[in-house]
Amino acid sequence: MTTLLILLVTIAVMAADPIIFVIVLVLNFLLLNKKTILVYGILGGLIAEVISSSLNPGQDFGDKILLRIIAATIQSIIAYYIVKYFKNRKNNKKKK
Repeated sequence: MTTLLILLVTIAVMAADPIIFVIVLVLNFLLLNKKTILVYGILGGLIAEVISSSLNPGQDFGDKILLRIIAATIQSIIAYYIVKYFKNRKNNKKKK
């Protein structure tokens, strides 16, 4: 039970990473599609793991890759709806 709670807190903290969120947000701006949300989450998780393992010599690549992919996928879902909101808003202004 304690391990599960630690994993959930770790995912929540990783999902609050602004650098990976910006990367995922830019990817969603390039191609907005529901089918690409998971792909962007995997890419964001891999990028986060590469950055983390290269900056922290005590951490090997792949130590927390699954947690980072889950967190980046959550960020990708949030970024998708943010981009969709603003693109719909922009299209509505053009119609008026």
